[in-house]
Amino acid sequence: MKHSKQDYYYDDPDYTQNYDVDQPKRRAPQNYDVSEERYSQRVQQYPPQRQYPPYPQEYNDRGYEQGYRQGYEQGYQQAYYRDSRNYGDSYDDNSRNQRRYDRGYDDGYDDRRGYTKRAPKKKTSGAIITVRVIAILLLIAGLGIVGFKLYQYYDDKKGHNELQALSADFNQLYSRNNDFYGWLKVDDTEIDYPVMYTPSDPEHYLHTDFDGDYSESGELFMDANCDPNGYHALIYGHHMFNGSMFGNLPKYGEEDYYQAHRTFRFDTMNERGEYEIFAVFYSQVYDDNEDVFKYYYYANLNDEATYNSYVANVKALSIYETGISPMYGEKIVTLSTCNYHTNDGRFVVCGRKIN
Repeated sequence: MKHSKQDYYYDDPDYTQNYDVDQPKRRAPQNYDVSEERYSQRVQQYPPQRQYPPYPQEYNDRGYEQGYRQGYEQGYQQAYYRDSRNYGDSYDDNSRNQRRYDRGYDDGYDDRRGYTKRAPKKKTSGAIITVRVIAILLLIAGLGIVGFKLYQYYDDKKGHNELQALSADFNQLYSRNNDFYGWLKVDDTEIDYPVMYTPSDPEHYLHTDFDGDYSESGELFMDANCDPNGYHALIYGHHMFNGSMFGNLPKYGEEDYYQAHRTFRFDTMNERGEYEIFAVFYSQVYDDNEDVFKYYYYANLNDEATYNSYVANVKALSIYETGISPMYGEKIVTLSTCNYHTNDGRFVVCGRKIN
């Protein structure tokens, strides 16, 4: 391939001063040295090395050999000068690939980052792998516990829905379970459950459902020291986070809520009754040696002095005034559940029977 003298001005160090902004293609200056000596030096510095690819034999017959070579030489010339400027020698695919291999091309060489090698991956230590495995196992165990609790909530709700369908027939409920004592209902809440009574096993229904199976929420149950025919029913229930059992009871901490829900119903095998709330207070389970009022010690209020003392103390603890004070002989129902305002906290609502 014959090279023109004008082709070699691109490699001149001063070519940037002759760049034509309007026409992106660089132009040789009028005074550029294109002498025979200069031309010969550039040819010797960048001697072309390449072979023509085979071309169809029929091109000779058709007279296309000259055009074929000319087209190939034009493309080769562009690649030749591009590669010679980048690498400082003639263009040759084999030598270029060899250079890349020598520089570690397959081991991190990257043209775009100046021939830098990638940093080797750090090996993960056995301790880190152990910690990760333990974390995954804990996560799986946690998900299993959450799934089990969600299933328990669903199963408990399903069982209580079945019982609620029988809430008008106390005889059928009692024949199904002789521990059944009554039914408690607070309008506009989840509280609509049977109340159990087991004086020989006070906390039997803490985690047992109506049919005797294990239950996270259990059932509402009356204090074992209560007299079924007396003046006081102290009823316990779990504070469930899904709002079941006594989960909605702490809403009475707001006086506006009390004003909208002043009464509740508690019916037993022997009588039906509506109760109006007269005291709402926070408490806790105290140590035995602490000299404070412990409402949970007043399960039986058959004695008049004990009755009056209980009423006076719960009225004093009430977080708002209801204007209602029970008189001895009036039936009282106390609803108690856990609360988290303090350690072993309790939230208590007291009502007296009005009919």
